[in-house]
Amino acid sequence: MRNLFFVLTALVAFTTVGTSIGFAQDYNEIGVYTDAEMSNFNLVIGVYELTDVFVVLSLPFDNGADVTAIGGVEFRFAMDGGLDMSTTWANPNYIDVGSSADGHCCGFGTPSPVVDGSVLICTKTVLVTTPEPSHAFLTPIAAGATIPGHMAYLNSDNPYVAAIMYPSSGSHDDPVFGFNTIVVATEDVSMDQIKALYR
Repeated sequence: MRNLFFVLTALVAFTTVGTSIGFAQDYNEIGVYTDAEMSNFNLVIGVYELTDVFVVLSLPFDNGADVTAIGGVEFRFAMDGGLDMSTTWANPNYIDVGSSADGHCCGFGTPSPVVDGSVLICTKTVLVTTPEPSHAFLTPIAAGATIPGHMAYLNSDNPYVAAIMYPSSGSHDDPVFGFNTIVVATEDVSMDQIKALYR
């Protein structure tokens, strides 16, 4: 019985800590945030209110080294309960041959530098169309992905080589941003890892 109590306490502590700290920025993770500094990935907003959210790639890493600049991106931004109204690319020298519905396939004429471990990809202006909780997702483009089944960026340090970008939520099926709700990263944790918290 005592072991069960410790396990239940550990589970409660783990989920409480997990919901308060948010998504950790890890290597090659792309997320959606309230600002370019990746401060928050949740926002309370009114119905039919426009707002900007920021798509940021954190800690680009490829071929055993930190990446200093990126030359392009492939990803799809989708929402439930809202509309993607427009995209403003951070790099002014871009060409986007994709579409908002099918996904962005965007190359940069001059590389976008990585600054303090991250690079702002673009700003999305979105319109929330429901008072109910809604979410934003980042997924691979609909067809013709450079790396099938994945989002990707071009490493300008190693031209013509694409690297995988992972969603900050841990899965393409899980939201990376919440409107009028809280999204929480999911992580696989073994029972031994939970018990180790109390040793």
